[in-house]
Amino acid sequence: MVSSKYFIDSAAQRSFDKDGVVLIPSFINMSTVQRMRLAVDRALVHSANYFDRVRIWEHDPDCAWYCLESAAPALAAELLKTSKVNLFFDQVFTKEPGAPATPWHNDQPFWPVRGWPVITIWLALDEITADSGSLEFITGSHLWNLWFQPFEDGPDGSSKGIYELNPEYQPLPDFDAERGRYRISSWSMNPGDAIAFHALTVHGAHANSHSQKSRRGYAVRYTGKETTYHQGLGVNPQLLNDELSLGDHLDSKQYPVAFDS
Repeated sequence: MVSSKYFIDSAAQRSFDKDGVVLIPSFINMSTVQRMRLAVDRALVHSANYFDRVRIWEHDPDCAWYCLESAAPALAAELLKTSKVNLFFDQVFTKEPGAPATPWHNDQPFWPVRGWPVITIWLALDEITADSGSLEFITGSHLWNLWFQPFEDGPDGSSKGIYELNPEYQPLPDFDAERGRYRISSWSMNPGDAIAFHALTVHGAHANSHSQKSRRGYAVRYTGKETTYHQGLGVNPQLLNDELSLGDHLDSKQYPVAFDS
């Protein structure tokens, strides 16, 4: 667990508050990049399914170190303006050459949590460009307070095009057909750069269609102290927690405290 603060400049904080996403250049050094590359490569052995490589920290000591003892939880606490964060889960996203695009979505409808302070710290472990699968975000969409229907995911990171009917959620618009209506942000990333984004920020990822190299990303999700446990239609069953009931705060073995000031 981390207790020391991570200091970000006011411009980065304003960007996160307004846009729901901010780039953090050179978040980790190259020694840590190499350490996390090896950890991510080990994680690929556990599942061939693009979306199923979750909760890696529970069996990999290097991922556990990064999730609980690196600067990541302190960065999450700073951007969320909360005094305590829990580790929610981590996830590996590797796009091999030829991998398709990941469709637009926002994350929190897939997850068994409710509350505003939920964030992802997405770490680049390779050089990432639009040709190799960079992420893109509809800036400010976290402020819409719209929960879009989760999609049924394909094993290669694509969508099967079938959305679960949860009456609490909104149908997913065709954002690609109306790109001109929105302000869309995307960045090329160097190894060690990170993107922090809110769990309601709409985002997707380009295909790795013009690169001959893998694109490795490592995402860690954190929640603030105001977040509570929730189950509902469309929630990823791999993230459910038998220790908790509806409305409970998240402190538990599966969702440990990662930062407390």
